[in-house]
Amino acid sequence: MKFKENSSKKSNLEEIREQFETWRKTREKRAAIPDVLWEAAVSLCPRYSLCQISKALRLNYSDLKHRVQASQSMLHSSPIIEPAFIDIGFKSPMLPAECIVEMEDQNGAKMSMYFKGEAGLDLLELGKVFWCKQS
Repeated sequence: MKFKENSSKKSNLEEIREQFETWRKTREKRAAIPDVLWEAAVSLCPRYSLCQISKALRLNYSDLKHRVQASQSMLHSSPIIEPAFIDIGFKSPMLPAECIVEMEDQNGAKMSMYFKGEAGLDLLELGKVFWCKQS
């Protein structure tokens, strides 16, 4: 003799099976299963095996498995938080910059300048004075 469950104590699996059957009776041919029903089927996973769920609800085992895996990965993934402010930190380099400028005119006059760090000099003006000097 088969045990018959009391309707007030129906399991979640039975309730969801009835929802699927109601949908199957009223659906358009070849219509996709609504997301609400898929979510209900996936929610049964901790209490029932995939095999039990797929047989009771007449679902494709592989489709159900993929949906369960997708829902579990969404639960375990941490949300991406966009930073409100990013400090780039434009600091001066640790080593000071070095520069050597050497000039020689057609008469053989030479001028060499060596700068370490910020010189604070107008190099263009120094060059003009050198090239435009009165002989």
